[in-house]
Amino acid sequence: MLARFARYAERRWNFMDMVENVRDSRHNPTVPTSAVFLSVFGMHTVRHGSINALEQQLQIPGRWEPWVGPIKPSADTVAYSMERCDPEPLRMILANAAQLAKRKKAFRRLYPDNYWVGAIDGIETYKSKKGCCSTCCERNVGTEEEPIIEYYHREVVLQIVGVTPACILDEEPILSGETETTAALRLLERFHRRMPRFLDVLTMDAFYLQAPFAKSALDLGYGLVTILKQENRDLYKDADGLFSMTPSETMSMVNGTAEVWDVKDLTSWSQLGRPIRVVRELKKFIKRERIAKKWVEREVTEDWRWAVVFPDAQQPPTDLIRCWGHARWDEETRGFGELTKHWHLDHCYHHHPVAMMAIRLILYLALFLTTLFFQRNLKPAFSAGKTRLHLAGLLADGFVRGGVSSFWENPP
Repeated sequence: MLARFARYAERRWNFMDMVENVRDSRHNPTVPTSAVFLSVFGMHTVRHGSINALEQQLQIPGRWEPWVGPIKPSADTVAYSMERCDPEPLRMILANAAQLAKRKKAFRRLYPDNYWVGAIDGIETYKSKKGCCSTCCERNVGTEEEPIIEYYHREVVLQIVGVTPACILDEEPILSGETETTAALRLLERFHRRMPRFLDVLTMDAFYLQAPFAKSALDLGYGLVTILKQENRDLYKDADGLFSMTPSETMSMVNGTAEVWDVKDLTSWSQLGRPIRVVRELKKFIKRERIAKKWVEREVTEDWRWAVVFPDAQQPPTDLIRCWGHARWDEETRGFGELTKHWHLDHCYHHHPVAMMAIRLILYLALFLTTLFFQRNLKPAFSAGKTRLHLAGLLADGFVRGGVSSFWENPP
């Protein structure tokens, strides 16, 4: 299956052409940069949990040569190269893969929609009370009398949502002393320069409901759907008063109902300087869960509110806004959740700011391409009943079997 995946990635997604653009700042390297990149990409593809585990495999004669070439890197070489890797070509590879998937209609909509929606959120990928680097943020997890300093890294991630497969488009580190919105704005400005028309709407958590960030995102041409939580805000209070005077619409769900209100042209957020729309959804449904080896059903009520504003005064349908608001959780589940549980996202492969980012960008590419391969290239009769962990194991078997001089049509 590994040879089939290599052919698929090379023919359908121009994989080896993208590999040629990867570069680092090593002088006269003995191990080619392409071999390091392919080693890290292969490590993620078969779900190895560390660079040392990768080195154990690379040391076996004849096993990884068809994948990385005749010169295989050591764990130290991988770490040294990743420290000096230029992240911009990796970002460009992710962007090109996403654009090509969009052009090939490889994305499948989870609900009817003509807009392309991205979700922005922060994630913590490293924390330790002992190991730190020059860019680590610090926090006290003890008391004022007995402080315990913890070092951590956080990043802002942009992912396309409302479609499958999950595709992370870019990330930006949150530096010490700055807020999440500052890093998010850097990410958006860079992404917009590269792909100005790829996304139409951004869906975000309540923390992003800040006038400076909203104005900058609107100037870039993005519509904003942001969770509204703070009950002491004038916008929240005014919308709450209007909901009591505005007729609602009841919508049926699979296991319950949703009562929806939609109020427009609110001017309570004076710092933004433009009218804003607020949509509220009151969901009542039956939740079935297993507790103490028994299935228990209980009625759950959820109250959702979203602040909606578009740069050109568009008024998308209310039901679509509800879908966008809930689609933000795609990033938490099919993005961060899956990557953390099955792809070792929370593992620090090498504690260096550039290396950590480069390895994660390669991880995002491995997630995207392998998911496309499993969904679009394998026949349903073959993949039926098999998890993606099992399929990743079948890819790993390809390194053991070998039997070919190279998995690539144009070897590196």
